[in-house]
Amino acid sequence: MNKEQCRKEAIRRVAQGEFIADVCAELERSRGWYYKWLKRFRIAGVSGLADQRRQCPPGNVTPDWLKKLILEIRDRLAEQARTGNSFQGIGAREVVRELRRLETDAPHWTTIHRILKKAGRINQAIQSIGYCPRPTVDGLNSVHQIDIWPRVLQGGERLHFFHLVDVACWYPHGIVTCDKTTDTALNFLVECWRTVGLPKIAQFDNEMTFTGGRWAHRLGRVVRLCLALGIQVWFIPFYTPERNGYVERFHGECDQFFWSRKRFETIPQVQAAYPDFLDYFRNHRQLPAIQNHTPAEMRASWSDIQAQLLEPDFWLHQRKRLPIVAGIIHCVRLADRQGQVNILNLHITLGTAYAKHYVLARIDTANQQMILYHQSDAEAELDEIESHPFSLKEPVREFDPTFNYPASDG
Repeated sequence: MNKEQCRKEAIRRVAQGEFIADVCAELERSRGWYYKWLKRFRIAGVSGLADQRRQCPPGNVTPDWLKKLILEIRDRLAEQARTGNSFQGIGAREVVRELRRLETDAPHWTTIHRILKKAGRINQAIQSIGYCPRPTVDGLNSVHQIDIWPRVLQGGERLHFFHLVDVACWYPHGIVTCDKTTDTALNFLVECWRTVGLPKIAQFDNEMTFTGGRWAHRLGRVVRLCLALGIQVWFIPFYTPERNGYVERFHGECDQFFWSRKRFETIPQVQAAYPDFLDYFRNHRQLPAIQNHTPAEMRASWSDIQAQLLEPDFWLHQRKRLPIVAGIIHCVRLADRQGQVNILNLHITLGTAYAKHYVLARIDTANQQMILYHQSDAEAELDEIESHPFSLKEPVREFDPTFNYPASDG
């Protein structure tokens, strides 16, 4: 069927009582597509389902004087930002606001973006050079990838999926919450590690819930909990969700097989239905990446490896102030064009020799030292670049395998 027939088919079938998700899946269309054409059908009837081509007037061209003014505004905003004289942005939307302050009819921000891009005012994304270091996966619970997946209900209420995936076997754990506070993250991690066992490395993106804030030399409670449990922490580079590929893939599976298949109205509805999806993925979802086994089957294949489970009465995470314990934190960063990197809000300049290269910072809390490394390829050894002190404001405790730490100072 053609496009118009497809729209009519969707409107008719839903009107006859079929679920929107089922109709859209069969027609290979999105829910947004359906609601767009439903709105037009309600306004104009069947005629509203026909293609509606927008006719642009031939004279709809930005005049040269306005292009010049746009570039002048952008250059002024960029200079103010460079010298620290303004907190304003320098993007196309900010240029629109400046034009309106001048009582000038402003083009749409996308038009301004094209003008700026054509004039070379848009900074292109940094293209990386070389290899991006990653943790070694050598068995069950060697690396757990953790992430937060935000969603919005039909009425606008926000909710958050906390997901954890064991990289070795794709075995997931998850909860649905109304917030993404540090307390929620700590409770989630402890519940996971009571069930699937402690990992060697916990891998996170740079969400503030995980890093702990904007202050250099301060370690957040999630990092402190990991160190107290003898877990190394690994932060992926900024804006690279693909480096958390296993948990990102699980987000996608959750979207395809759970979130998009039912219209949820409340958070309790999602929470009630979610465990069935987790059970399906763990025990019935056969994944090509693990030779069409299920995650539960892959996990069982390491039956000779005993996972170290947290005790049910573990309570350290309930403290408002956790101690800093001797351990290792890894941060992978892509150096900018000047060879600068941001390591937990500590800015370091390595020089242009490392511009656009990935570097690995290894923070040793016991020695309060940070060493930066470069790795040329996956088989190469880490080459040390330089070291820096990483002073902490509190005493650093020795690791205690019983997790019986005294109260944190401060």
